[in-house]
Amino acid sequence: MKKIILLMSAMSLIVLVYACSRGDVKQINFVKNNDKTMQQVLAEAKNKKKVLFVDVFATWCGPCKWMDENTFKDPRIMEKFNKSFVNYKVDGDSFEGVNVGITYRIDSYPTYLFIGPDGRIIHRIEGAMPAENLIQEVDFVLKRVK
Repeated sequence: MKKIILLMSAMSLIVLVYACSRGDVKQINFVKNNDKTMQQVLAEAKNKKKVLFVDVFATWCGPCKWMDENTFKDPRIMEKFNKSFVNYKVDGDSFEGVNVGITYRIDSYPTYLFIGPDGRIIHRIEGAMPAENLIQEVDFVLKRVK
């Protein structure tokens, strides 16, 4: 019985590695606050001539987790965000997150900011929402920056 379980586990791991290598497992390409500061990702967005999308979350926030598990896994969301934005995920309780919270007056989680290259907010969203609603918000932002 142990050999069967071990064999099944190994096969599952092989399938997962294969799927990841083919690109079948996708996600939004978030830069995390452990990797770069807000100023660094803002400069990156400016260089790429893209809007910066900032997901300000908290590890204890239920709606934040729901967004990660549902809305952000929607293929339409992943495609739009990876194509149109530089994406930054910052824990509001971290040092960098507190600085972002002070600068952009964050007082609830999740808060989503769409920031232009000049550092000004183009659009702000607070709270969780299904993929359809977020797509409408993103389309609104993309029309504003054209």
